[in-house]
Amino acid sequence: MIHIIVWLCASICSAILYRMGGAAGYNTKFRDFGVPTIGLALLLIIYPHYGWKVLLSYVLTFGLYFGSMTTYWKKKGTDAYWYNWLFTGLGYSIAFLPFAIVTGHWVGFAIRTIIVVVATTLWSEKISNVVWEECGRGIITTITIPLLLI
Repeated sequence: MIHIIVWLCASICSAILYRMGGAAGYNTKFRDFGVPTIGLALLLIIYPHYGWKVLLSYVLTFGLYFGSMTTYWKKKGTDAYWYNWLFTGLGYSIAFLPFAIVTGHWVGFAIRTIIVVVATTLWSEKISNVVWEECGRGIITTITIPLLLI
């Protein structure tokens, strides 16, 4: 039960940090550092294995996750199209490749990748309110993390 509460709270925190990173008056680092920190903290809680390989995969995953938060795969000042959102979702997913390599959770990685890519693309294309759009992407990237353990 406590894991479910932590999972939901982490997802809500990610939504808030993701939005803050895109809102006027806030630095983008709220998103860039905040969402990966919450995501990796959640993963550490639900997958408490601390061997050096797993810990190294967490460090590499954090770096890739951070990098994926910094881009929408387009030039600054231009509109984002469906394929930009597809690459964005793919980036959020591929960030967990080091974790999948070390732990062997390939099925979960594949399932999460498909869900995150499709959900990020559809959500970003269909939601026109920027606040809800960014909050949704923040939730999508974190709420799907437990799928990695399948």
